[in-house]
Amino acid sequence: MAFWKHAKRWVAVGLVCLLCGCSGTNVDELLRAPRLSGENGAVKEALDAALGENAQLKYPTYGDFLSPFLSGDWNGDGTADMAVLYRTTASANVCLAVLQKDTEAVWQVTGTVEGLSDMVESVRLASLRKGRANQIVVGYTTQGDEYLAVYAWESGLLQPILQQTYSQYIIQDITGSGADDLVLLSSDAESGKMKVQLLTAGEEGFTAMQAPGLSAEEFSGLAAISAGRGADGKAYLILDGWTGATGASLASMMLYYDGETGGLQPARLPGTQDLYADSLRHVSLLTSRDIDGDGVVEIPVQTELVGQMNLLQDRRMDFIVWRDYTAEQPDKSFGLLDEEYGYYIRLPEEWRGNLTLINGEEEGTVELRSLSGEDLYMTLRVTETSGVTADWHRLGAVASAQIQFRLGEAGSVPVYRLTSQFHVL
Repeated sequence: MAFWKHAKRWVAVGLVCLLCGCSGTNVDELLRAPRLSGENGAVKEALDAALGENAQLKYPTYGDFLSPFLSGDWNGDGTADMAVLYRTTASANVCLAVLQKDTEAVWQVTGTVEGLSDMVESVRLASLRKGRANQIVVGYTTQGDEYLAVYAWESGLLQPILQQTYSQYIIQDITGSGADDLVLLSSDAESGKMKVQLLTAGEEGFTAMQAPGLSAEEFSGLAAISAGRGADGKAYLILDGWTGATGASLASMMLYYDGETGGLQPARLPGTQDLYADSLRHVSLLTSRDIDGDGVVEIPVQTELVGQMNLLQDRRMDFIVWRDYTAEQPDKSFGLLDEEYGYYIRLPEEWRGNLTLINGEEEGTVELRSLSGEDLYMTLRVTETSGVTADWHRLGAVASAQIQFRLGEAGSVPVYRLTSQFHVL
């Protein structure tokens, strides 16, 4: 979605240039030329009036929120306020303005602050303190470095309450306080290794907790971090790290917040005695995620499965199990990973234990057959979007390619059971 949103903007810029003959015109001027309507238009007009110039709106580069306009309750009075990311002719960096309605319901700028660079990478809202007030979390990038800032309404002013380097972050209630916590991945200046911090907001600022167990012998760097509930209802952090000096493989560890010690501790998991060894995998696509949408983050396991054989000669595909190690029976999802095209399909559990993966009889196809090879469960192929035929079903799409399947005589399951279990990784 982010690609198409930005692509549409650049197409619009190109059309303006063609129609107006704008050789040498500043592209930023073109991007801020159209007039906005509705509430955003009123907010922009109020901002321009306060600044005395036409502010250039700044759009986040990545993330789920790609608008320069943010709506939230900054001061906790129960009324929706607005904030705007912008630049002016006098500001070297991106600025953030807060606007609130006066007694006549007219937007007024009530606070501004200059950011940490000229590019916004991401923006999110958080509730890091108990109460109704929201905070604004902005990720900046400049010359390859990334900085995170948290802005809050303090004593009638918009102020940064945290500024720190980072590589990734998540917002989640880890401590069970009822307010959001901030989990940061960043690089240790001395060792160059990655570190994980849990920051919990209090009356006098943030309390930082360092995650234990991230030794150089285990992890040479962290690939991803996620959070979710376990089968026991507790909140967990799941860390996916690169292993060894070359960082060629991935493994995972899980942490939880211990209320008695007031810190992060390695999780005691009923589903395994050694999570690091059990979760070792050799595909960079296989980072932990909530693969089935139930609020629990599952860890992918690339291992030899009893009753499964892979006899493919020219495709990188493998059988995968996704596990919730907080449960007594950890296996949650069993299926097939296509490393080449970057997707995973959950297979019916009744097929498990009797599958052979081989090159299909038709060119460019892959077949799932019984161990004896006599029974055909399913045939897969990759084709162009226009290549649909009556006996093939659309499984999903990856980039410009379409993944299709055809059930065999042994694959007697409803089509929707497969089409609803397709995941792009």
